[in-house]
Amino acid sequence: MQNQMFDAYNEMAQGSFEALRKLGEINMRAGERLFQQQLDLTSTMMEANAKGMEVVTKAKGYQELVSSQAKLAQEYGQEWLKNYRSAIEVLTEARDSAADVLDQQMQVASKNVQAAGETFKKAAAKAAA
Repeated sequence: MQNQMFDAYNEMAQGSFEALRKLGEINMRAGERLFQQQLDLTSTMMEANAKGMEVVTKAKGYQELVSSQAKLAQEYGQEWLKNYRSAIEVLTEARDSAADVLDQQMQVASKNVQAAGETFKKAAAKAAA
């Protein structure tokens, strides 16, 4: 019985380690993707600032300046919204992947608890006999 319990414990520990490794990979990939998006957003912001300065220096009048700035704000607002949606997508994928790993671990844990219960029942029946 002790060997069965040690084997079950080792199996559970190995499964837990594998689940933690998978969760670490999920977090690392999500972090890398979010970091890349932040770099892209920073680049977009720098580009927007440069174009904004260009608009200020090339505008021939107040109306043209305001119109150009509004157009620029709308254009880059769409870019930032796209980046925001992409970040939400990354986080949603990470959440779903982590939930899958945890669901699998719960199924394994349930099977292990059932197996341990059966082992204890057999041991108790053997001891009673």
